[in-house]
Amino acid sequence: MKYSIFSTLLILIVASCFSQSYNSKAIEITNNLNANYQNVTGTKIKMLAPSGFVKSTDYNGFSHKIAGSSIMVTELPGDVNRNFLGFDKKSLFKTGVIVDKTTFYRINGFDAMLIEGKQSAYNRVYTRIMLVIGDIYRSYLISASVLSTASEKHKSEVKESLLSVIYDPDASANIFDRFDFSVNVSGTILKPGNLMLSSLTYTDDGNVPSKTKDKTSFMVRKQTAINPLSDTDKKTLCIKLFDLYPLEWTEDMSREPKPVTIGGLSGYEIYSMGKNKDLYKMELIYQMVLFSGQDYYVISGITFGDFENNLMMFKKVANTFKPIK
Repeated sequence: MKYSIFSTLLILIVASCFSQSYNSKAIEITNNLNANYQNVTGTKIKMLAPSGFVKSTDYNGFSHKIAGSSIMVTELPGDVNRNFLGFDKKSLFKTGVIVDKTTFYRINGFDAMLIEGKQSAYNRVYTRIMLVIGDIYRSYLISASVLSTASEKHKSEVKESLLSVIYDPDASANIFDRFDFSVNVSGTILKPGNLMLSSLTYTDDGNVPSKTKDKTSFMVRKQTAINPLSDTDKKTLCIKLFDLYPLEWTEDMSREPKPVTIGGLSGYEIYSMGKNKDLYKMELIYQMVLFSGQDYYVISGITFGDFENNLMMFKKVANTFKPIK
């Protein structure tokens, strides 16, 4: 108990000292709302989109498909000052981002940190520009990716867009507005997750990841195929997605995809159990994939316990899936 209290106090002291050190260096910015500002759906963030950028249909943010650039907005739980600590050079290096420069700001009175660097992905090099902003209750990460070969004017416009941010903690925002689909979890143990990136996420305790013994979670995400998918491609995709889980599958359980039609969309359902290769525990995986043109929705349920009841719950909730038009 004493160690736990000491650790908590130490974290608070480090965060406080860190906050005081950068506040003296922070650049003050005042952004004034005008008709050109766009609300980022389901958030308390407004910003000016750079030239040529439009609201993305694949993620929460903006995209410039011709330039291959993107700006993604993600909500992070917790105090912004603590979250700054998770974006140091060493932590970002582990994700493949090489940090060139970090600058602290006070934007409309809220603490913010701008990170500039580079990252290699898909045999290309990208300029990464990230802004973390918020208060003691919540934070937002605004993350931009721009091809390193893009013009300096384009990169500058993206950076200016991030710094144009207006965070309004009093603004009304419904996190579920980010998604063009819904599921009904009423009457189940599932609670909305405290962290939703590109997936609609529920867990048995509301934490992401769950802190319970069973660590039960249920997620729905939308993706888009690069090319049109044939019926054979769709079935193959479902199998490949399922096989990504690090499990030694139970041999006496079939993993053959079963055709389903839910919410007017057709697709496949698979579920099986196996031993998690990393945790050495038995785990149940449920997956349903539904197709709409080149878009597809991946519905997945994961649990380490109460397998029979949780499987029934996963099936029940998956069958409530509805696309929102």
